[in-house]
Amino acid sequence: MIKKWEDEENKCWLCFEKVAGLVLNGSGVLHPHGEAWWSSVDHSHRPRTVAFNGSSDIIYNGLTQMNSGKNHISVFNCHNVTLSNLHLIAPKESPNTDGIDIASSNNIRILNSSIQTGDDCVAINGGSYNINISHVACGPGHGISIGSLGRGGLNETVENVKVTHCTFNGTSNGARIKTWSGGHGFAKNILYENITLIDVQYPIIIDQHYCNGGHNCKQGATAVQVSDVTYKYFKGTCARDIAIKLDCDELVNCHNTVMEHINITSSSPDKQLTAYCQYADVVSHFVSSDIKCGSDEEPQSPQPPVAVEPPTSDSSASYIGPSSIPYIRRLLAKLL
Repeated sequence: MIKKWEDEENKCWLCFEKVAGLVLNGSGVLHPHGEAWWSSVDHSHRPRTVAFNGSSDIIYNGLTQMNSGKNHISVFNCHNVTLSNLHLIAPKESPNTDGIDIASSNNIRILNSSIQTGDDCVAINGGSYNINISHVACGPGHGISIGSLGRGGLNETVENVKVTHCTFNGTSNGARIKTWSGGHGFAKNILYENITLIDVQYPIIIDQHYCNGGHNCKQGATAVQVSDVTYKYFKGTCARDIAIKLDCDELVNCHNTVMEHINITSSSPDKQLTAYCQYADVVSHFVSSDIKCGSDEEPQSPQPPVAVEPPTSDSSASYIGPSSIPYIRRLLAKLL
């Protein structure tokens, strides 16, 4: 019978601590057979496969990892780390098998990789900044997430994150930000750009009432501030009714949320999508689902999708064509 991982100090299979200038480059497979732990041992007592702690100037390239007991790769308290050309694989139903977890780290790059797991493909946790994720194929899994932040009233911050040229295929979420009610801190200066979606349940989601699957979670007296988040050039399909969900906190709201050229259609033929938004300041241009954000917004009735105007080749052009009329009418309605 598999027992809990006994090394309480180093809960990892391969641990690298206080290392500088390490290069791990190869094409092999790391397979710790974590499936032996999934059903019998709580995730807090399972080992990560690879962990970098308190390290700098790390290059980890080319390997395949399968069926981690917990998250496949952990980056904690590190500076200047490049993770590239990796293949992280675990079944869709495998519990807590995140691809890459980042915390208290900066100048982290995740490039040209495939992540297929049972939890977040990438999770960016508190104390992290200057994170660049590019050309990552995610799915199955829970998306590329900021957070969760603020659990148990913690003060946690994440800023300066870029997620570009990524694909989400069959994931429960795409671009996700999740924070606990009652927390402190902020998530700001976040960009998701050039994103492809294939049958994603929630393509764009900000959840400031995250409860890790729980119910009847208490509303806290504080909240993590979410601001300056930009979504640009999304295209693809949504497997549910709501393409965009902005569930922001009444106490702090979500400030300066920008959406440009978002073209999301339903995975089901002839089915229209809608958006849900409350307590958010949103500026949108050429978005396929009409976003109306009130103080306590209910999901809108599905409307025919708005045609998404392609960007003009002349950035200085000011021509307003017929397809821009619905957007102008909505803008005038808001102003009046």
